[in-house]
Amino acid sequence: MSADPKPVRVLLGGIGGYGNMYVHAMLDHGAGYGAELVGAADPAPQSCQRLEELKARGIPVLASFDEAVATIPADLVVLSTPISLHAPHSCAALARGAHVLCEKPLCASATDLRAMLAARERAGRQVSVGYQWSYSEAVLALKRDILAGRLGAPLRLKTIVQWPRDLAYYGRNHWAGRLHDDQGRWVLDSPVNNAAAHYLHNMLFLLGERMDRSLQPDTLTAELYRANAIETYDTALIRLQCAQGAEVFFTVSHAVETNVNPICRFEFENAVVTFGGVDGERFVATFTNGEVKDYGSPEGHETKLWTAIAGARSGVPGPCGIEAASSHTACVLAAQESTAVTNFPASLVHTSPRGDSALVHVDGLADVLQRCYDQMALPTEIGTPWARPGRDIELSPLFEMLA
Repeated sequence: MSADPKPVRVLLGGIGGYGNMYVHAMLDHGAGYGAELVGAADPAPQSCQRLEELKARGIPVLASFDEAVATIPADLVVLSTPISLHAPHSCAALARGAHVLCEKPLCASATDLRAMLAARERAGRQVSVGYQWSYSEAVLALKRDILAGRLGAPLRLKTIVQWPRDLAYYGRNHWAGRLHDDQGRWVLDSPVNNAAAHYLHNMLFLLGERMDRSLQPDTLTAELYRANAIETYDTALIRLQCAQGAEVFFTVSHAVETNVNPICRFEFENAVVTFGGVDGERFVATFTNGEVKDYGSPEGHETKLWTAIAGARSGVPGPCGIEAASSHTACVLAAQESTAVTNFPASLVHTSPRGDSALVHVDGLADVLQRCYDQMALPTEIGTPWARPGRDIELSPLFEMLA
């Protein structure tokens, strides 16, 4: 791909942690996609793996994000900042006339979501949200087939993720596992709203009525649990009921000993789509007529960046904007309303060494979550002694409030 005569100017907000991916992508491949890295903002830039190279190239790195967007002209601002700053940073970038690529999740409150929508409309710019699967050809091809009716009506979609996270994970910053940050801004950090947010969003995205929309479910029921000493939860089970009769089920935990990467099973009238397990990390549809279609792997973190750059140049929005991401945000908010967080019984909670840190885990939890996934049932429904039921939450009032 040849460079555009007027490269898209890209400013990075956050260049440590996940932000390193964007630094690598821009320095190594940005010119080939017609983009130029013009600056970065990070209050702790020493965690950037290529900080010295940025300096050597004369790319300014400022401590203040507000100063960076005010003084460095940019066409696209890419945000890898804390969840609580997604909304204010997006709004600041939009106010300066830049398009935005904001890392997932979109935000953590209805107020923030409405502010981002209003800022986008005032600016007449695009806001893309970094759920990378939604930019992959594998997921987009599957969604096109779903919209075309090739798989038939959706019946049951479910995903399980078991990702152990140690004490260092919860101590890596000032907002991990918290409801609010130190300034009182909403965070709602949890496996549902952070590490595994992709996989709940993906099911909603696939069932959206348009390529750039996600499903708005009718009701949500959640059970939320914790073993770690955090404000939010490290284990969640969520059931969604949808108007067309489909059911969506999601279970995730950080309080387990053994890693289980995402496994998905999506049942339609005419096909079953699987991901993970024996199929590997690929979406594979097996149709009732015996046909098998391999959609491929959805992985590829950089695609969302190149899509946002292309959109900034052409004015054509990408597949995952605020509207597509807002269904996930609504589910996160509704889960908090469905139930209080229940502590696992102390007798089942153990702490074991894990590398240079330690892991808090729950006896028998992995087996319970697997049974729940297999049956698409909540822990209370399979007779789990420590389980506490959540109540059904009608989502339509929340979607109306977010509109």
